[in-house]
Amino acid sequence: REFICFSPLLRYIYISLFCDRKIIMSDSLSKDLRVAELECRIEHLQREQENFRQITDSIKEVFFLIDSDTDKIFYVSPAYEKVWGRSCESLYLEPQSWLLAIHPDDCSRAMGTLETQFRTGEEFQEEYRIIRPDQSICWVRVQAFPVRDNNDKVYRFVGIAEDITQRKKTEKSLHKSEEHFKLIFEQAPIGIAVTNLKGEFEQVNPAFCEILEYKSSEILSSRIFDVFHANDTSESELLFVEKLFENNESEFQIELQCETKNNRQIDVILKAVIVFDEFDDPVNCQYQLLDITDRKSMERQLIHDALHDPLTQLPNRTLFTDRLKAAIACSKKSRDYQYAVLFLDVDRFKIINDSLGHLLGDKLLIEIAQRLQEEIGGKNTIARFGGDEFTVLLDNISDFSVAIQVANKIQHRLRDYFDIDGNRIFVSASIGITLCDYQNDKPEDILRDADATMYKAKEKGRACYEVFDKSLRLAASNRLKLETELRSGIFEKQFCLFYQPIVNLSASKIEGFEALLRWNHPTKGLIGPHLLIPVAEETGLILSLGEMIFELAFKQLAKWQWQGKDLTGFKLSINLSGKQLMAPDLIPIINRLLSRINVDPRMIKLEITESVLLEEDYDAISVLKHLRNCGFGISLDDFGTGYSSLSYLQRLPIDTLKIDRSFIQKIQRDEDNKNLAIVQSIITLSHAIGLSVIAEGVETKEQLVKLQSLGCESIQGYLFSPPVDEVAASDFLGKRIIDL
Repeated sequence: REFICFSPLLRYIYISLFCDRKIIMSDSLSKDLRVAELECRIEHLQREQENFRQITDSIKEVFFLIDSDTDKIFYVSPAYEKVWGRSCESLYLEPQSWLLAIHPDDCSRAMGTLETQFRTGEEFQEEYRIIRPDQSICWVRVQAFPVRDNNDKVYRFVGIAEDITQRKKTEKSLHKSEEHFKLIFEQAPIGIAVTNLKGEFEQVNPAFCEILEYKSSEILSSRIFDVFHANDTSESELLFVEKLFENNESEFQIELQCETKNNRQIDVILKAVIVFDEFDDPVNCQYQLLDITDRKSMERQLIHDALHDPLTQLPNRTLFTDRLKAAIACSKKSRDYQYAVLFLDVDRFKIINDSLGHLLGDKLLIEIAQRLQEEIGGKNTIARFGGDEFTVLLDNISDFSVAIQVANKIQHRLRDYFDIDGNRIFVSASIGITLCDYQNDKPEDILRDADATMYKAKEKGRACYEVFDKSLRLAASNRLKLETELRSGIFEKQFCLFYQPIVNLSASKIEGFEALLRWNHPTKGLIGPHLLIPVAEETGLILSLGEMIFELAFKQLAKWQWQGKDLTGFKLSINLSGKQLMAPDLIPIINRLLSRINVDPRMIKLEITESVLLEEDYDAISVLKHLRNCGFGISLDDFGTGYSSLSYLQRLPIDTLKIDRSFIQKIQRDEDNKNLAIVQSIITLSHAIGLSVIAEGVETKEQLVKLQSLGCESIQGYLFSPPVDEVAASDFLGKRIIDL
């Protein structure tokens, strides 16, 4: 027995094989036989030992044996050196060294478990940290199992120790992840919930409860469709069930409106995700709920603002046009469907704005919008089209007479005065009406027709309505074409001046010309100012035309001076429109032309119409005074057609008064004494305040004789000459004395 104890391993194997057997060596056996038997057994044990060593050396776990009597490890596998960082021999020399390597924080727990195991002889299992010689920390999991003899006595323990450092790191990382997830889950602003496949809640975070206004306990005891009140629950359930299961979708997202527990309508984004296990079987369903009520409210407000007038809150041009398109589409589908468009403009609104201010004007527009809504609201669309313009769409009307009735209602409703900040304001409206046109499918064309009809109503005297007819469309088309051609004409300088002589009756002499604009149209020939001036004033082209007239007139005067014409006391009259007079660059333009073209301002007379000064515009009067101080003469044209007071003439910076042709044409030898008296009064008053008088439109000898008898100084008209070109005008200047 002492012979085979050269190795602890061999000793263990030997005892295992023979300790329970009684080996009786008979004295009768020969010594050689015993030796041979022992050698054979030793060889067998050595082979078994080698096999055992190969097995224990090949496993990465530490295999060890503990003697129950001494509590010492008498065998440990080579893996010990890798895990504990110490040699196996050191363990044999210092059997307690493996215990001394246990981390101090784990030592008492590990030793207590070992003590209990050895005392009770039970299975041992513990996890603890060890400190290696290099001071690195290693986690180990140690298991030991008792080995009992035939008497059920524990005589040793067989154990395995494995390095679980990486597992502990993974567990720690997982724990941190779980804590992090729990923190996110609890504090996330997005609602998060988990249900089983039946829709029963398993987890829910505070945000989910807050969005739907439920308590956590109420949700966790319910199914998702018990608390998620969609507007159409059946449809929502269909979405969930079909999309997630029947359609084999793992996730989907929808936007919808739903009700909270307190019946409050909210807008949400709901995302649902099915979670699958490693066998691709569905485990549960996770939901994310985001409250987008504020965002949706803002979007709706932005859409509303984009489609409504910010002042009156009525639909704007864009929304009105969209609804008009829909009405046109309906009329195309059914001849029984009829509609009408009313285009309304507040009469003389500019005067209200200018006199009372834009703030009060805005308040007036708001009041007008409210009255329109009260009077003709409902299914009709009332829109503010811009400025003081409103449009009305009468949708699906029974008869066109309804449009007339609505127009009358509007006129009647606006007739009552408005009380704006203590100011009583009376307004009226001009209304253009366009009826359903089955051949017209463009909203812009219908609105154009209604707009043109409204202007026709204004021309009739305002405060009335007019119904569209196709002749207006043709006139508008011709007007647009004329405007386009007028722009090209200005660019290509297609304009020239004609000159109508002004004759002094007492001296029988031409005292000047009135310069009159003519357009050399490439296809229509000469066009007079009666066609082009209104278009030019409406489009603002009058400013460019006016500058061109000044330049042509100044150059013609300079040319006549260079030709040596007798210009003693000569005046060239140039018409000045109201828009030119109010243009801020009028005086700089005139000064620039005078510096470039050397003419005397005293040879030029500027003619303005009475309507220009109708409102006694002090800015306009100031400009005229400045021009008069520069040497220009000022003449008041078409006198008698406006509404200004005669006494007001003495405050104007004018030299000459021209009697309108409408008065002159009615003068006859033996009739119309009333008209004659008016002309005589004008001449007498003019002379009394120091103004010279020119009679326009003189065409007969009878008119000439009457004017001479009334003391009129000068005449202008076809009796002497129509407007003539530059050549004929030059001939007149060659013989200024004439025979009347």
